[in-house]
Amino acid sequence: MNIDQLNNEYGITGQLKFVKGNSGFPFILVNNASATALISVYGAQVLSFQPTNEPEDLLFLSQKSHYEEGKAIRGGIPVCWPWFGPDPLDINRPDHGFVRNGLWTVLATEATSESETKIKLRFQNTKQSESYWQQAFTLDLEISVGDTLTLELITRNTDSEAFSITQALHAYFSVGDISDVQILGLENAQYLYKLDDGEEKNQSGALAIANEVDRIYTNVNNELIIDDRSFNRQIVITATNNKTTVIWNPWIDICARMSDLAYDDYQRFICVEPGNIDTDVIEIPPGGQYHLITNFKIIRN
Repeated sequence: MNIDQLNNEYGITGQLKFVKGNSGFPFILVNNASATALISVYGAQVLSFQPTNEPEDLLFLSQKSHYEEGKAIRGGIPVCWPWFGPDPLDINRPDHGFVRNGLWTVLATEATSESETKIKLRFQNTKQSESYWQQAFTLDLEISVGDTLTLELITRNTDSEAFSITQALHAYFSVGDISDVQILGLENAQYLYKLDDGEEKNQSGALAIANEVDRIYTNVNNELIIDDRSFNRQIVITATNNKTTVIWNPWIDICARMSDLAYDDYQRFICVEPGNIDTDVIEIPPGGQYHLITNFKIIRN
């Protein structure tokens, strides 16, 4: 993608411009009256969102991230689609699908006001994607940068047969100290404990993080809150059209073994991932579509 051409076609004077990012990936830099944001066209991945007058970014982005074709960027909000987790067919396809590991197309940008900017990106089936997944599709991500950050992931079935997906917006949230974090809204919820062969358990009280966590919460509330006492803020996560949410933190040992994380990065993020995961499978008929919508808002304590 040519940066000058992207700016000529989709740049917005004083509000949105395209820049050459790490390894030459095209990045979108938004700076409006409400917030700044950084978005990678590779992976359609929001890497940063920081409202005006907020001292910290909403999102965590690893300083050791790989910026290479075929690899995912560690942090921000990766798009997991059309499957979440390991390859469900176990035929050596990428974890979490293939759209987070490829270049998307810019469809549109718009300044709806001085305080809100919208971006629309698209990924659709190609000969390369058909080596992973045979179905014909169009996948759009609509991003709204304003006082809050809103993402809408739209799957359209352009095939002649129905297909099924699982999906998630794999958000990495920046926190001051993981030991000072609680997640509210999961009280009494059931979850599948992935560290114990998917055993079903019940959440007792608010969720605090004191060791490795990898859980799929089922039948979740549409609003969850990350209460971060170190940063003196709450992050309100509102999701639509999902029944499941993953909570993940790798903790000490796994973090130390990951090449794209610093050994102590586990202290600085928590993943809260709204989606349609595990048993929450979405079937989309020919000509049909499905919208997964999330909104992220910062509230000061």
